[in-house]
Amino acid sequence: MKLFSTLIITNSLEKLQALNQFDLDLNRHSAVVQNDQHFSIQGILSEDQIHRIRQAGYFVEVKEDLTKQAADRLQEVSPVNRFADPANATEAKERTILGYLTVEEIDSFITGLQQQYPETVTLIDLPHPTWEGRKCRALRLRTTVQADRTGVLILGNVHAREWGGSDICIHFLTQILRAYHDKTPVTYGGKKYEHEQIRTLMDRLDIYVFPEVNPDGKVYSQSADLAENHQNVWWRKNRRPNGPHLPMGVDLNRNFDFLWSSEIGSSNDLSSYIYKGPSPFSEPETQNVKYLLDIYDNIQYFTDIHSFGGLILYNWGDDNNQSNQPEQNFKNPEFDGKRGKVEGNDSGDYKEYIEVQDEHIEIKLAHRMNDALRSVRNRSYTVQQAVGLYPTSATSDDYAYSRHLINPARAKIYSFTIEFGSPDGEFVPPYQEMRKIMNDVSAALTEMCLYAATQIKEQNNQTVEKAIR
Repeated sequence: MKLFSTLIITNSLEKLQALNQFDLDLNRHSAVVQNDQHFSIQGILSEDQIHRIRQAGYFVEVKEDLTKQAADRLQEVSPVNRFADPANATEAKERTILGYLTVEEIDSFITGLQQQYPETVTLIDLPHPTWEGRKCRALRLRTTVQADRTGVLILGNVHAREWGGSDICIHFLTQILRAYHDKTPVTYGGKKYEHEQIRTLMDRLDIYVFPEVNPDGKVYSQSADLAENHQNVWWRKNRRPNGPHLPMGVDLNRNFDFLWSSEIGSSNDLSSYIYKGPSPFSEPETQNVKYLLDIYDNIQYFTDIHSFGGLILYNWGDDNNQSNQPEQNFKNPEFDGKRGKVEGNDSGDYKEYIEVQDEHIEIKLAHRMNDALRSVRNRSYTVQQAVGLYPTSATSDDYAYSRHLINPARAKIYSFTIEFGSPDGEFVPPYQEMRKIMNDVSAALTEMCLYAATQIKEQNNQTVEKAIR
């Protein structure tokens, strides 16, 4: 079955949102309003799906037959583990130029980093093997054992086909560790961080990176047999076996415990691209993320890396934000069934409560991240609330931020999603472009870490000032 990259255009927001009934593979964050008569969204569609939605009155622009793109991207995946000898991690800059990293390579690579920098890098064995038996590992960067360190958590490859997420994580780790240990600056294109800045963030933070959240899905995506079915390259979910002769997989970014039962931007249909799973945290991959947040309770900043769209997203994703009616919140059952109606004739009075200061901090930090990213090569992302035109639920970023509202004893976690690439980009860009994106997003991640480290100093100074008074 052939798949095509498409642009779907319609004349109302109601019709755009009605595309949900067709169970299409849509990039929901690509939805755009040109004017009150022109709404569009990108998706990956089969010939039959294109025919069906055209029959329903939508205009569909076929941009590309994805057969060749799939073949080209698979050529950029090494058939052998370039880091089978962990010592080769020191040669990452030269070796990764050959193409995208595989799951096996990433595991070898982080092993090599720990061996090269044993006093700085700690490997974290996560407790939940995947459905196919793979063991997952994260790592922590830490230079001292002082108790008041703030934690930052970065995720890559929650969705199988978004290969570049883990490559960004590895690139970021490599640049930060080299600069710290070699006492050199980090340069991402036109953006430079001096060694003193790198030392500041390393000495004040615990940086946790989980580069390969969904290894089963990525292995499936990167080992597609083009002769049989190139569509496997575009696999999104994990590889949960839902039963004999039933569609496989769960959308991991609809499996977190935040309004999971609401079905806002998610589905109960096993065959859906946004199937939410049988229960919140039913999947070992999402359980591993929860484990990191539970065990390392100093985490206060969080970024989940996805593709594509050129976006930096902040909370919330289920509805528009408001700061005047605290009773309108995700915990209040009075508003069940009223959330997620953000625009159009069906829009309701409900909006998701967020504290003014929290929203201010997230917007401020998101713009700082974007300013750093833009300095790399003059490409800018769009900063916006995650809800956009398509509300969602049970996502990683909203779950991370919501935790302190469920249990006030937990740390507040300022949470973001980065959709790398451009608004008209690809889930798997050509690797030559991906290398540039790695610099872009690494600059944004470095800026987030520097902000977090600076906040610690400001808080400590305020504590001292109060003591003096």
